[in-house]
Amino acid sequence: MNFFSHSIAVTIFLFSQVNARTWTDVKGRSLEAELINKTDTTVTVLLKGKETEIPLTKLSKQDQEFVKGWEAEGAQASDQSVDYKKQFEQEWPKLVSTDLDIEITEEEGEDGRVIYRSPHYEFVSNTKLSKVPVKRFAVLFEATREYVQQLPYANKKAYQTGERYKVFLFDTIESYVRAGGPEGSAGVYMSGKDVIMVPCQSLGLIKRGSSWALDYDRSNKTLPHEITHQLTDREYYAEGARGWFSEGFAEYVAVTPYRSGKFSVSKAPSYVEQYVTSFAKADNRGRNLGEEISAPKLESFMTMSYGDFAFAGNANFNYGLGALLVTYFNHYDGEGDAANLKNFLGALKEGKKGKEALEVLRAGRSWEELEEDVTTGWRKRGVKINFN
Repeated sequence: MNFFSHSIAVTIFLFSQVNARTWTDVKGRSLEAELINKTDTTVTVLLKGKETEIPLTKLSKQDQEFVKGWEAEGAQASDQSVDYKKQFEQEWPKLVSTDLDIEITEEEGEDGRVIYRSPHYEFVSNTKLSKVPVKRFAVLFEATREYVQQLPYANKKAYQTGERYKVFLFDTIESYVRAGGPEGSAGVYMSGKDVIMVPCQSLGLIKRGSSWALDYDRSNKTLPHEITHQLTDREYYAEGARGWFSEGFAEYVAVTPYRSGKFSVSKAPSYVEQYVTSFAKADNRGRNLGEEISAPKLESFMTMSYGDFAFAGNANFNYGLGALLVTYFNHYDGEGDAANLKNFLGALKEGKKGKEALEVLRAGRSWEELEEDVTTGWRKRGVKINFN
């Protein structure tokens, strides 16, 4: 099963069974859904497995008051002492590595669960695991955190102190789905609870008798996508960024070659190109969009709703194009120093959204001029993008 094609398009699913509430509109009609995001004029809820955007004016006054006071869990969990402007000045890393000899602690939790802790993560498992496989996947989580920290994106959430990032592990796909995991997925980030959920088999584990062992034929390379979502600042999910950037960024990290606690970041651009245009030879994963891509107008693509981006039947294409755009702004735009992207992220930090924030990214260029720049940047690498 191709993890990307099944799970990434549902990375913003939440614990709908736990946190759903009753909403009432101005006509007195009610429905059960969970609030997952808001703007000054709309709310986004999870309804029947899909994100639905609702204008605030259509909700009852009581619901509007609830929305005003609502804050996504984990939104304030990052270390506010981190100076994001200095983070933008960091050099682009070439290789990111983490300590392989990390300490893993274990304790009994409630309802027969077992809790494993690495330096920055807490893994809550409904099945007992041995320390060897736990350490192996914990190193991946810790290395991904290091990677996101070292990128000059000013992701303050990657510097979270105090509470560890939470991950829930499940012994079977069935128990994973019962807890809220989307069917057909191999892992998911739940933004409302700020947790990752993942079945053990997606961690590179295989059941042998009553115990779990490492499955050396299974790759963990896809998990960094969901880990990246957990480490991404809330501002980077705002209008104008949510979709092409938030998913393109997670794709960029996930496609970066990883082995034994090391991300070879310098190889990321070429690996993104191969992954998006075809299938990787090593594991046969890829978006397979081809080397000549017919794309929608850039303005409409960058401003589409997340529901259209991830759930309108064209998710494979949208994630692939998002990865190409993020890679372009990381390495090929302007002087190749990601200056315009950093200014864009800084604008998001300052509260700008939508076209106002994207105007910063365009850096004085019209949308047509930006399309030409993106086309030129990728054409030099053998990829032709036609915006029409």
